Amino acid sequence: MKKAIKIVGYTLLGLIVVLWGVQWWLGNKIEDIIEEKIYEESGGRIQADVGSVSVRLIGRRVNIKEVRITTDTLRPVAAVRSVPYADVYLKKLEIKGIHFKKRDSSTFIRAKVLSLDLPHFFADVKAADRSRTSVDKGKGRSAETINRLFTRLEVGKIDLKLGEVYGRQYQGKDTVSYALRDFSFRVDDLDIRTRPDTLFPVCKARDMQLTFASFRNKFAQNSQLLEVDTFSLNGQEGRLAVQAIRLIPQYSMLEFARKTEKHTDWTKIQVGKVVCHRLDMQRMLTEQVLQIDSVDIQGAHISSFKNRQIEQAKRVKRLFYESVQQFPLPLSIRRIRLEDINVVYKELAEKGISPGTVTFDQLKGTFYDLTNIVRPEQPYFTLKAEGKLMDQGRLQATFLLPVDSLKPHFEVEGRLGKMSMLRLNQMIEPLAKIQVTSGEIDEMKFKITGNSHTAYVHMLFLYKDLKIRIMKEKDGHLEVRSFLSTLANGLIATANNPGRDGQPRTADGKAERDIYRSQFNYLWRTLLSGLKESIGL
Repeated sequence: MKKAIKIVGYTLLGLIVVLWGVQWWLGNKIEDIIEEKIYEESGGRIQADVGSVSVRLIGRRVNIKEVRITTDTLRPVAAVRSVPYADVYLKKLEIKGIHFKKRDSSTFIRAKVLSLDLPHFFADVKAADRSRTSVDKGKGRSAETINRLFTRLEVGKIDLKLGEVYGRQYQGKDTVSYALRDFSFRVDDLDIRTRPDTLFPVCKARDMQLTFASFRNKFAQNSQLLEVDTFSLNGQEGRLAVQAIRLIPQYSMLEFARKTEKHTDWTKIQVGKVVCHRLDMQRMLTEQVLQIDSVDIQGAHISSFKNRQIEQAKRVKRLFYESVQQFPLPLSIRRIRLEDINVVYKELAEKGISPGTVTFDQLKGTFYDLTNIVRPEQPYFTLKAEGKLMDQGRLQATFLLPVDSLKPHFEVEGRLGKMSMLRLNQMIEPLAKIQVTSGEIDEMKFKITGNSHTAYVHMLFLYKDLKIRIMKEKDGHLEVRSFLSTLANGLIATANNPGRDGQPRTADGKAERDIYRSQFNYLWRTLLSGLKESIGL
């Protein structure tokens, strides 16, 4: 009996020693693979120092701690290396309850816990070709890679923590930089199943939470900076909140066009708090449909400047509803509420001296049933908005915008209240070389109907005491063209509506869309055609 007990004891001891030895060997093997692979891939320029790797076969656990990745900057950068620089500190990577099964062409991977703590990450990356063909091939390769790795992945709990992350991506002469701080990502009961017929796998998760303190992205040859403050997503509650969003040009308005290779408009955007309520995370994961009950946007200031004295490559600009129709996912938002929005648009004419300016102040409005999912019962989504034009005239408008790209008919109906026409000089004097010397708007009502090619307007424009001056540029400033001004006031322009007969005149106008100009330009030229007809120009 004692002999049997000794045999069992020695056997168990031997098995423990073998188990410990195998675990020790596996830990050292993983450590060597990490260090050698990084060294080889970087040509010896980047090196990894792994603090410890522990493997527990019974618990099916792998724990990697204290990994430091550094760069020997004295070594030359090989042209083929995609990561020329890295400085990384990984505190802990732990995977518990690992199970792996392979049957025929199917691979099943399961883990109870995946935990990552990465306090510091800095890397430079050489980007691959961004051509459309290469991007499409890249997406295809990514899908193929995922399908090769697994057909189903289950993880009970994912907990990722990133402290400070900074990266630079080089693409030819362009450099894009990213900075992320205090990133946290938690997922409970993740289930991913790949589908060979699509690029997107089917995903499920009981809960998903994502937060970060700040995100910075400098792009377009360092001419633009995007900043996001305090982002939080709670998948179970369906709530997404952002404290602030800013798009900040890195050059002044007049410098921007000259210093950016692909000249675009100088645009500065500052948005206050954004909150999404009842975001359907499960539908987003399983069906790739973005469904939100409501969005609140509180406070935004948008400034834009177009410099027509610098040649700009022609670029087709989508109408707003076209952007919604072409959104990459099916989209459905019951309501978007906008509060305290202020817009400033400036434009410097090709031969102008100073920019013309138009402002829309204290705007508020609501989108209803914004979607790109075509249904017979909903041909339009709606925007109702109001605010002030040039901080004076009360402006109200209702937009009916098409859901179906095959039926691009839209309607805009609006009203402008009392304001002095002199306020419009900031816009029309620099751009049209016309100065209003007197005039009061009593009311303007209009209805625009159109599509993506042509728009028509029917207008009632009530005003009084209109007098204008025709200007010309001379020696760097504007001068009055007396004869043309007298002619315009006496023979062309009508000073009042209603006129002497007391009968209000209505007017009709028409404009063709310039696909290289904005939607605002399209609507403005349509309104302008009715205004010209109203005053007799």
